Amino acid sequence: MLRLYQFPVSNFCEKARWALEIKELPYRKVNLLIGPHAKKAKQLAGGSSLPILEHNGQCVQGSSDIITYLDNNFSRRKLTPEAPGEARLVEAWESFADREIGPAVRLLCYHTLLDHKDIILPMLTQDGPWYGRMTVGFAFPKMVEAMRAYMKINDASAKAAEEKISTALDNIVETLGDKVFLVGDTFTRADIAVASLLGPLLMHPGYGITWPKEVPEPLASQLQGFNDRLGWVEYMYENFR
Repeated sequence: MLRLYQFPVSNFCEKARWALEIKELPYRKVNLLIGPHAKKAKQLAGGSSLPILEHNGQCVQGSSDIITYLDNNFSRRKLTPEAPGEARLVEAWESFADREIGPAVRLLCYHTLLDHKDIILPMLTQDGPWYGRMTVGFAFPKMVEAMRAYMKINDASAKAAEEKISTALDNIVETLGDKVFLVGDTFTRADIAVASLLGPLLMHPGYGITWPKEVPEPLASQLQGFNDRLGWVEYMYENFR
């Protein structure tokens, strides 16, 4: 049995979920609470980050390594191209998404949402342990302080993240032109990486969590500013998720 240790809200965990599900692999989600998750993650794989995939006594940490593991061990619907040139391009896109898109999207969203306990608390504890909302709610002020310090979330970093996302979206739009896929003529892990890590900006139901009905400012205006360049992400979710 495949087990995915994750945060449902995390865009990097969404990347791993998408790979598992596009390959039609049955798996069990194990939803951990932010903060207490670190102890379990270190026990499983040595580091504190999620996602972690557990399979046949082996643990794989990190969304990119998980996709590589799935491609190496499950032949159905390969996500890494066989052609070396295309494989290098796919790797470059995935590295770019992991480095430039995923952290920036996470930071920008948290910058606003951490100030709105009524919105972020259900998102952080969705489908987790029964005691999750009570535990995280009790520790919420200290957790927010720790998250802002650890991720360096502040007005300046949020502005930089917004600019980084905007530049990335321009790059994606220019690269795609009238093409459907980022590399070659088939859906690859590059498409999964870029679309999933941008996923919170779209708030598509296929992402797998309950999004807030209304998004507070300044995030609402920031999302509106990206909206005209998220058409490809929406197409990926509608047709491949």
